[in-house]
This record gives sequence, C-alpha cells and structure tokens, in this order.
Amino acid sequence: MSVEIRLEQSKFKDKNGAGKWYARTVSTGIATTDDLADAIQENTSFSRGDVRGLVIALVDEISYRLRQGETVALEGLGRFHLTVESEPVDNPDAFDIKKHIKNVKCRFVPTSTRNARTGKKEQTLANGARVEWAEPDLDDDDDW
Repeated sequence: MSVEIRLEQSKFKDKNGAGKWYARTVSTGIATTDDLADAIQENTSFSRGDVRGLVIALVDEISYRLRQGETVALEGLGRFHLTVESEPVDNPDAFDIKKHIKNVKCRFVPTSTRNARTGKKEQTLANGARVEWAEPDLDDDDDW
C-alpha cells in the first residue's frame, strides 16, 4: 500500500493570474479504534478489549495531563500540547482571559529524527512511505 496523491491548484494566484499546482494526499479510509484493536489483537497476546480499554485510558490520561499544562511525549509517536487562540490587545493590562481567549486547541508534533547526511528532519511515522498517483474519481463527471 502507498500514500496516494492528486494535484490541486492553489487558490492564491501568482503574477500571471494562475495558482500553482501542489500534491495533496488522498485518504483511502479511516482506521478506527476498533480496527486498530482488531489488528493488534491478531499480532499480540492482547485481547481486543484490552487494547480498546488501553486506548480509552490513554486518551483520558493525555487529556488530563494537557489540562494540567503539561506537554505529553509518547516515545515513537510524538508530543501533544495545548495552544490558545486569542484576540490581540494594545495594552497587556487590558487583556481579559474570559473576553480575549477565543479557543483552546490540542497540537500534535510527530516524533522526528534528523538525517545526518541531508540535515533534514524525517518524521518517524512516515518513514518508508511510498507515494503514487491516486486513481481518478470515476464518479466525478467534471474529470471526464
């Protein structure tokens, strides 16, 4: 299996009035908690219920730790932390949390390593991924 891509044109126009084309990944489906639990059950001594219970407990604990202001680092997976969106103020004394904080979001930064030869960061979860063209969407009359 490979990561599938298609080209999409940017909505931002260049000086010639056209948007450049960029590769975008195409999802081939969603792997749910149950799907993962079934696969892990097949490859380990853990039962489906054990895996499901562990995932639920892990999510609960990550959420708790984030609400305590901690960054959660899971080895081989990545780091989770909370960020806030706020409205700007001209004077720091005028900032009111209830009024100016608009949203709290969870951010995820995947584990990565720096390639010694190229100096580029490589995300562990994406290592070994192959990329190929997605099949054209035959249901879309605009493409044909």
